[in-house]
Amino acid sequence: MGKNHVRIYSELSDIKLVGIADSNYKLAVSIAENYSALPFSNYRELLKQDLDAVSICVPTSLHREVATEAGYAGINILIEKPIADTIKSANDIIEVVKKHNLKFMVGHSERFNPVIPIIKKQIIGEEISLIEITRIGPFPPRVKDVGVVVDLATHDIDLLRYLTSSEVKKICSMTSRSIAPHEDAAILVFEMMNGILARLTVDWLTPFKVREINIATREKFIRASLIDQKLTEYSKSKETGSYIVREVPVTFAEPLRLELQAFTNSILYDIEAPTNGVDGLKALEVALHCLGNCK
Repeated sequence: MGKNHVRIYSELSDIKLVGIADSNYKLAVSIAENYSALPFSNYRELLKQDLDAVSICVPTSLHREVATEAGYAGINILIEKPIADTIKSANDIIEVVKKHNLKFMVGHSERFNPVIPIIKKQIIGEEISLIEITRIGPFPPRVKDVGVVVDLATHDIDLLRYLTSSEVKKICSMTSRSIAPHEDAAILVFEMMNGILARLTVDWLTPFKVREINIATREKFIRASLIDQKLTEYSKSKETGSYIVREVPVTFAEPLRLELQAFTNSILYDIEAPTNGVDGLKALEVALHCLGNCK
């Protein structure tokens, strides 16, 4: 993910990419040369470079360490989701950010998928019965410190909170482990505070990626692909009782680019960053409850 952040920052106007830090110094040098930036093998050296902002794309277990040091250095922070690996670590990060009055954003990039705001608009005023989200694909070797629930399902937990404008009331979760050191498949069922039911399916066992959302309401059914950024609406005909199928236009865009633009805009124009620390903390709390080890 760090490579993608570097690529996009280098292309944004009003932004100067200063440096890249990676424990693999050869990799840092290779990437930095391509973008006329400075390479560092130690992130602490990068934090000394009079930065306005930093993206933290390290393993989840290191989020607290790197983010709190960036916060004490007075640097605005975007941290890749999940916000941290424990509730205490997440709260430590949020506390430092608040103490230093910094802009802080958690990288729940799916919130910026162009399909999502259109879905949000399509369900306004609708009586939603069920939301089903499928997020499956192959095992990512880069992830070694958390399982599929904390790494993947946090995306969809955040989407559920956003789309329903509600918090989670009840949780029923089932997980399994086949090939990864942590759980690599999960079925998560939720009841939201406003009565909406939701089911999330996530795994690292499927040889291809699927990112889909299905929403059933009293009057319509919505199906969306987050990868293809396509949205189809099935609505009942009041005259015949059959369904009318309509492809809803979506302007394709890279969610991460929109996310980083929102982050930099929050700094440039002194506005609140979307997907803030509270959003990140709420998603993590629910994910850890699903694993039965929320502390």
